[in-house]
Amino acid sequence: MPTSIFALACALVFCGLAGPASAQSLERLIKLGEEEAKLQPLSASDLPALNQDLTSGKASLPSGLSADKTRIGQDRDIDPDTYIVGPNDVLQLYIWGEFDQPYTLQVNPEGNVLIPTVGSFHISGLSLTATKERLSTAVQNKYPNVGISISLVSMRFFTAYVTGAVLNEGSFTIYPTTRVLDIIKQAGGFEYQLQQVALQDQDAGEATNRNTGRRSIQLIHRDGTSERVDLDMFLATGDLAHNPYVRMGDMVHVSFRKHSVSIFGAVNQEGEYEFLPGDTLGDLVTLAKGLNRSKPLISAELWRFQEGTDQAEVIELGSAKETLEELNYETIRHIELRPNDAIFIRTQSLWQSTHTVVISGEVRFQGRYRIEPGVTRIKDVVAAAGGLTDEASLIGARVIRTKVRAEKDPQLEQLKRQSEVAGLTDMNIEDRAYLKTKTREEKGRVAVDFERLFVDGDEQQNILLANGDVIFFPMQRHTINVSGQVQRAGLIDYEIGRKVRYYITKAGGYLYDADKRNARLVRARTGVREKLKDNLIVEVGDEIWVPQKERIDYWALTRETIPTVFNILTLAALLRGAFF
Repeated sequence: MPTSIFALACALVFCGLAGPASAQSLERLIKLGEEEAKLQPLSASDLPALNQDLTSGKASLPSGLSADKTRIGQDRDIDPDTYIVGPNDVLQLYIWGEFDQPYTLQVNPEGNVLIPTVGSFHISGLSLTATKERLSTAVQNKYPNVGISISLVSMRFFTAYVTGAVLNEGSFTIYPTTRVLDIIKQAGGFEYQLQQVALQDQDAGEATNRNTGRRSIQLIHRDGTSERVDLDMFLATGDLAHNPYVRMGDMVHVSFRKHSVSIFGAVNQEGEYEFLPGDTLGDLVTLAKGLNRSKPLISAELWRFQEGTDQAEVIELGSAKETLEELNYETIRHIELRPNDAIFIRTQSLWQSTHTVVISGEVRFQGRYRIEPGVTRIKDVVAAAGGLTDEASLIGARVIRTKVRAEKDPQLEQLKRQSEVAGLTDMNIEDRAYLKTKTREEKGRVAVDFERLFVDGDEQQNILLANGDVIFFPMQRHTINVSGQVQRAGLIDYEIGRKVRYYITKAGGYLYDADKRNARLVRARTGVREKLKDNLIVEVGDEIWVPQKERIDYWALTRETIPTVFNILTLAALLRGAFF
């Protein structure tokens, strides 16, 4: 080092004498000096994780990949009483008083740290608190009149293992703030696939669904001790005691669950959960994310299989069905469970439920209105909506019962699938008629004559409403819609008493390819399709529909017909030969 500095100084003096003409040589020598500085060996106390600033005596963080160890993610402050020191941890020792001196101490692979002029100390496996006490005592024995500060400045990486029912078993590089759930995620997560197991008295290799035991994970330490980890309880409660840190050399073993219990009803997450000896009803409710208190609890039942049989015994844990008072959950939460138990917690049905209908169209205040089942009728809701507007049409008004609309018709669905595959040719007359009728009808429409209700005052049409009903009043139409194969399709002003012939004429008459035979008059009042006849009286809002004739491909028809004709002639010839 002194030789290099002397050479650099001489070069600088020479460059100064040389003047501006040697500027390029000066820059080159400076770069050489910088490279020379980079090649200087680090002192024994310098580490990649923490560089020393010799001018200020303060530690500075490095940059680049070498700084990763100083930026390990943490979910909380390090607890010195529980943090276990190990190889590659970096400590900062600072001495002040008679002299000020910082020391960076890295635990070597053997678990020792060296404090210059004090000694070497084995600290691997000690807690951070015990490590500080041991090193402080040793330094104070050597230098009794100084102040001492020891802190952890960089955590180590180390290896731990995951085995069992995970996607990727093996060893994983982690750090002291890695918890059990974290390392299992590194292993690809839990294995939920069907396992091929040989069952007693059954064929080997039969598939059985064996879910992983997320409540019975074993965390095995290097000293042979182990602890059970309950990750399901951690996820349900957020209690980190159920998700501990993994230490150097630990093994996390995930097995398949042995027993299960189930819970249904008034909980936030129904389903099947792993059973552990000592589990209570309260534990199971906790795993199910707690009780759903939106409705009062009315009863709780325990279904338990009798030992050695497939017969279940129903045990009533509590009931308030007679008094209709809420069941006291606290009186049953300590009941102990057994494998394969099933809990059913029931609530009062229709508790404080709000029944509503929607009214839209030509009313003054559209929207959703509350009803009282068995009491509220159509006129009540129309009055609550401010009444009908002057443009409201009673002819096209309707009530749709959405609950019925959502129901599936199994026979209709089957006929639809059959028609998609084979068409209508294989259906009998009744099935074809059923398919056509059901396809055309407006499902869920309630039979109400609004003209008789609002004009004639027929209260029989003022039906009771049900939850989810939709009432719609369209705008009055003063036109007739003529569509299809006519000269001028579109809307035509309605005139009282006019017949189909009049509106066809107003539309310019039929086109050459109009299919008059299948033309229809669609009634606005009922939605019924009538066969189109010239003398039918058209009512306001009705629609005249004229389809197009189907074009016949005579060449394709001939190709399909010739083989059939040929077969008939051949058969006739054979029969004639047989008789004559």
